[in-house]
Amino acid sequence: MINERPLFPKKYELAEYQNIETRARESKGYINVLIDDATRERAEDSHRMLTNLVAERVRKAGSIPKSNQFVDLSAAMPGGFYLFEMKSTTDKNVHGQIRRAISQLYEYRYLQDLPEAKLVVVIENPPPQEKRWIIDYVVKDRNILIAWDGDRKTLKFPRETAPDLGFLE
Repeated sequence: MINERPLFPKKYELAEYQNIETRARESKGYINVLIDDATRERAEDSHRMLTNLVAERVRKAGSIPKSNQFVDLSAAMPGGFYLFEMKSTTDKNVHGQIRRAISQLYEYRYLQDLPEAKLVVVIENPPPQEKRWIIDYVVKDRNILIAWDGDRKTLKFPRETAPDLGFLE
């Protein structure tokens, strides 16, 4: 592995490479834990930020945001019941995160026995240009609403969903 090679060999002797390989192997578990912890912390921070942002908009619209151990956020709005699933995203994981959100929302709607509830995926960042098709897929094919942040203060959504998501502005 690249991480197991000396970055700046001193003598270019085999022992140097073996020592670095041994150190890298011994630290691998520890370093991976730190990376996993940092990734998880970033995701939890993003999730919390999105939940608070949407809850604030729901309250401003005159409703009471609710959640439980499974559903990130729900609200009874004048236009009906809403179920929200928040997902932290990066350009690399946005596709998988949206897929997970869709699956979770269908399951929550079924478990809560709310067949008419509007499902909303809320992601941290807009999909990158090469994944923009997923917005049409979610909205037009799956009939699910989607919104995204981007600056930790405002939520954006496709223009055609404004009648249902206008309260998020």
